[in-house]
Amino acid sequence: MDRLPLRVLYYGKDEPLPEQVPLRAGPLSLVFEAGDLRYVRLGDREVLRRVYVAVRDHNWATIPSALSNLQIERSEDSFRIAYDVEHRQGEIDFFWRGTITGDAQGTIAFAMEGLARSTFLRNRVGFCILHPIRECAGCPCRVSKVDGTVEQGTFPKYISPHQPFVDMRAISHEVVPGVHAEVRFAGDTFEMEDQRNWTDGSYK
Repeated sequence: MDRLPLRVLYYGKDEPLPEQVPLRAGPLSLVFEAGDLRYVRLGDREVLRRVYVAVRDHNWATIPSALSNLQIERSEDSFRIAYDVEHRQGEIDFFWRGTITGDAQGTIAFAMEGLARSTFLRNRVGFCILHPIRECAGCPCRVSKVDGTVEQGTFPKYISPHQPFVDMRAISHEVVPGVHAEVRFAGDTFEMEDQRNWTDGSYK
């Protein structure tokens, strides 16, 4: 009996893994991989699991992406990345240009500007941000709302069947004593899902 290749067992397909480019933004370490940011850490403490752009059709299917014109400039404590991305499948043709910067003070900015080159139904076009479960479950957080109010909350310790937070403009939590990480959004209204409902280890 033939055995499946290890890459199929681990990752679902027998293809080489994308290149991982290590980066630093001041005290933060992270990885750039195929257009995504991954494993943003302060020392050995994970702050964010992943930041990426997703295009989802009317059935929530993820449209594959093709990255081009990648430019990476990096130093010991900062970086700048620019690249183009196309999502094309069936009637869907969406293009966007991404820029990511990280500075020596530990601020990371990720921006995208897109163009729909065809008319199509979609459930999502935009950013997804994943907070890790191990570091965040049960952790107090502060949520700035679209209407300007601020909500004191907690990342769910146990699986939440409903969105823990909605109408979000920003969310912050304490990473280590006295040090808070804030994720601030612009261009849309965001909400959080507990991805453990779908066997994923993150809050999205």
